Formats: sequence, C-alpha cells, structure tokens
Amino acid sequence: MEINKWLNNVIEYIEINLDSTIDIDEIAKIAFTSRYHFQRMFHSLSGFTVGEYIRNRRLTLAAEELTSKDVRVIDVAIKYGYESIDAFTKAFQRLHGVSPSKIKKGNIRLKAFPKISFQISIQGECELNYRIVKKEKFKVFGVDFETTIVDNALYEEIPQFCNGIWDDGTHHRINEFLGFSKMNMLHGIHYDFKKDGSRKYMMGWEIPNKDIPNEYKVVEIPSCTFAVFDVKANNLNRFAIGDLWKRIYSQWFPTSGFEEVEGVYIEKYFWDDNEYDDYTCEVWIPVGRR
Repeated sequence: MEINKWLNNVIEYIEINLDSTIDIDEIAKIAFTSRYHFQRMFHSLSGFTVGEYIRNRRLTLAAEELTSKDVRVIDVAIKYGYESIDAFTKAFQRLHGVSPSKIKKGNIRLKAFPKISFQISIQGECELNYRIVKKEKFKVFGVDFETTIVDNALYEEIPQFCNGIWDDGTHHRINEFLGFSKMNMLHGIHYDFKKDGSRKYMMGWEIPNKDIPNEYKVVEIPSCTFAVFDVKANNLNRFAIGDLWKRIYSQWFPTSGFEEVEGVYIEKYFWDDNEYDDYTCEVWIPVGRR
C-alpha cells in the first residue's frame, strides 16, 4: 500500500537526518498529509510521538558512539541536538538508566531503541462500521484535566481521572443534573491540543436547555464534519475502544478519502437495553477530504 511506502520513507528520512535539524512539517510532506494528521497517525500506529521516536533513536546512536574511547560526551551531545551536557545527561539517563560519563568506563548495560518499519495489513473480512456526520457548533460541559501523549501518559492518567470522578460522586451529580440514570456513562472529550503533546480531557455532556452550575466547565465546539465509528463491547472486553482506535488508523484512514483536521475528539458510551454488561462505544474524529 502507498501509506506503507510513505511512512517508511519518513523513517528513512529521519534516519538520515538524526544528526541534523528535523522539521515535522517537512516529514509530513513526505507522508503526503498534514502535520496534524501525520502526528496523530504516527502516534496511533507506533505508540510514540514523532518527537519521542526521534529522541530515542538519537540517544540510541549516541550510546553506541560513547562506547568508543575516542569521543567526548560534549561532542556527542551537540551532534544529536543538545545545547548542554546537563540536558543531554538528563535525557540519556531517562532512556538508558545511566549517565553518559559512566559509559566511557565500559561494561555498562544499554537500551537499544531500534529503527521501526510500518507493515499495515488491511483485513477485509472484519467490517468496520462508520458514518459521516456534519454537526453545527455546540457546547459541552463537565469536569476536565490536562494530560499528554508523551510517554503514553494519557493511557494511565485518563482511567485514574475517570475512576476519581466516579468515586467522589461527580459523575453521579452530573447525571442527576441531566435527569439520567446514575449508570449513564458521560462522554470523554479530547480538546485543546498543543504541539508539545498535551491536551485537555473532559468527562461531560452536551449542554441542555438550562443554566449550568458554576462548578462545571463549558467548552464550545465549532461546526465540524466527524467520522463516527462504533463497536460493541462488554465488561469482559474493556479494551474494545482501544482496539477500535488502532483499526481506524491502520485500516480506515489508509484506504479512505479522508484525513484528520484540527478539532475535538469524542468517545461515547451507550449501555445496550439497560444491560450494564453490554455497551456500544463510539469514536468521533474530525475529518476533511484529502
């Protein structure tokens, strides 16, 4: 597939330029897509942000070079884009668990972060349900916090946040305000994305026709076209929505005429016929025509 070729061309470009400045906009052009869509797709398929991948590859090569007695730490640090030994040492220790100066003494265990390649397989026998929804601007309300995709922190922090608002009664109070059953699952809303990988995550709902209590945050979502995907799940298959995200990026985007655009991402959950063991997950992704 062409998407395989484009992504692997990106990896080759990164490899050639690990000791030079690498511009995200430039590598997005190699993948024939926007910077925004490229970064989201790269992270979903590889599990790393583009910046994390580049940093880990540079620190892997730096460690290899430092095993030579003929190089200085400062020279290797500068070669791979670090302006000071302190910054280089901190990054190096996070990956390898030891300082670069200790490597010079020899017999040190290091971590190798290998070059990746993309091998996307499109499975046609398992259908992927979706619909395209054009939605006018609307407002949501709820409680939120800031998280990040760096080091995949959001996969730990979001469940902790959700458990917290269940435990302290916030989830139940919002449902009471909406007139829903306490078992109704609020929507997960990703918004306010930053270039450093951070974003806000809200558990909330669309604003009803009444005043919102001051304790909740209100966010306006601009008019947008969404690609909406759904999957059935139950308490024995709690990773269904995670698998759905992976299939969207590995199966749908590479073969569709759409790409992501900047906007708000929404995860919705619906209990099936009031049976709390079975539910439907929906993923709403802002898209535009390529």
